[in-house]
Amino acid sequence: MQAGDPNWNSRVEAPLTIDPSDPVSWDAEADIVIIGLGGAGVCAAIEALDAGARVIAIDRFGGGGATRMSGGVFYSGGGTRYQQEAGVQDDPDNMYNYLKQEVADSVSDETLRNFCNTSVEQIEWLADHGVRFDSTLSPVKTSYPGNGHFLYYSGNEAQADYADHAVPAQRGHRTFGHGLTGHRLFDPLLEEALRKGLQICRFSEARRFILSPTGEIEGIEIHQVDEKSRPASKLQAINRKFGNPVTLLFPALAAKLARKANAISDHDGQTRTIRIGKAAILTAGGYIHNREMVRHHAPEYAGAIPLGSIGCDGSGIRLGQSVGAVADRLDHISAWRQFQPPAALATGIVVNGKGERFVAEDCYGGKIGHHIAQDAGGTAYIILDSTLRRKALLQAMPGQAKLFRLQGAPAIMGILLSSAKAPTLEKLAMKCGMEPGALAASVDHYNRSSAGLEAPRFRKSPDFTGQIVKPPFYAVDISIGNKRYLCPSISLGGLVVDETTGQALDTNARPIPKLYAAGKNAKGVSSHRYVSGISLADCIYSGRIAGRAAAA
Repeated sequence: MQAGDPNWNSRVEAPLTIDPSDPVSWDAEADIVIIGLGGAGVCAAIEALDAGARVIAIDRFGGGGATRMSGGVFYSGGGTRYQQEAGVQDDPDNMYNYLKQEVADSVSDETLRNFCNTSVEQIEWLADHGVRFDSTLSPVKTSYPGNGHFLYYSGNEAQADYADHAVPAQRGHRTFGHGLTGHRLFDPLLEEALRKGLQICRFSEARRFILSPTGEIEGIEIHQVDEKSRPASKLQAINRKFGNPVTLLFPALAAKLARKANAISDHDGQTRTIRIGKAAILTAGGYIHNREMVRHHAPEYAGAIPLGSIGCDGSGIRLGQSVGAVADRLDHISAWRQFQPPAALATGIVVNGKGERFVAEDCYGGKIGHHIAQDAGGTAYIILDSTLRRKALLQAMPGQAKLFRLQGAPAIMGILLSSAKAPTLEKLAMKCGMEPGALAASVDHYNRSSAGLEAPRFRKSPDFTGQIVKPPFYAVDISIGNKRYLCPSISLGGLVVDETTGQALDTNARPIPKLYAAGKNAKGVSSHRYVSGISLADCIYSGRIAGRAAAA
């Protein structure tokens, strides 16, 4: 896709080719220019600086992006010191055997092997740069460990079908701290990069590449707001509001804030040009907040709630495409239907719009969301009896074992505001437009398999197996687009790169001179299916590779 395509949907413009008779007057220059200073960008910067390169980073605000907003979970295994301290048995082969089921063919087997073999080194590299982790295990399966717990099953490791292929091992390493801890992962890395000499163009929006008369990347044009100005203060305030959890509840508010930021950049930004000596590295995040791109590339997920920073607008991907880079898996989005906590929800059964069960309820929320979107047409319900519903409400209440705003509150809102109730399963089915016989058969088979009378169609842990027998019965709407039970989502695909260097490839699989991509701007380990922490792990892994290769 190129700028000018009706589905471009981006503020990124077609490249500017230098006229030999009218040379560009450059405002700055560097060996390496990094576009987007999140987790991948800051790691690329550190590696390039260590190689002796002069590095400038461009960022819409002050750095951090979705990494800083995140829960700070880093997926690492193979025998990290934190796993060893907790008594978790793991090795690189076991990690590979599990991740192969999640990663599929998004990267080569060799790359996935290398990702697993270097995982211990990656987390030690983070620790050496000031990022703190801890070995305290979460006592329960959870979508995010509560305060005081930092090592947990962050994906499908302990789920029955996956455990057939790899010994379950906790690999979700939450950065040490209270609440969401993404800032505790990013901030020490930024401090290290600044100490090594990183220059940052803050409040800057990359608009287009500047090409030499022969078509090679020569520089980049940005719109920069003076960081000491009042408009910059307004941008900073917008960024803070965007990171507020309330913004997640109201996508219209997020879109309004993005429009305000764009207007400030247009009105108060000054055009500047930066000459690129060796390479540009695209690390500007995904595209989940570009709703037009979502509707075009992944319409099944258009009803889900976007989760990311204000810069997750696809600009990095579009910059690469503007100079011939090819993108892949832009139709891959992870939509999260998390049920733990409250664990009682996972003891019910998930059915489609006909009343047919189609997934094991103790799977990772991203897998459940995938099957709802791809196999159930976006419509699904979780079926409970009165006992399970009461347990779910109690488990969702505020407490130390969970982050209430992140886990408990959405579940309570869904259970109370978005469910149907009936004295029989047949009447419940009719209320929801299901086939009464199908729903009754689904529940009956589940009850019989839970009692050991039949083989289960969808295996799950005994911790999440039970009976649905006590009326009244409930159907909680967990459809992708249900705004009263929010379904957060992130984008997964990106530019195709040489996996050993991070260099972007064109439609003929040829490297594009001076162009690299990493993190959510590149197709990588996290581009097929998402589990918590794999995106940050991919950012660090791919960012370091691109930084080293670009500076070489």
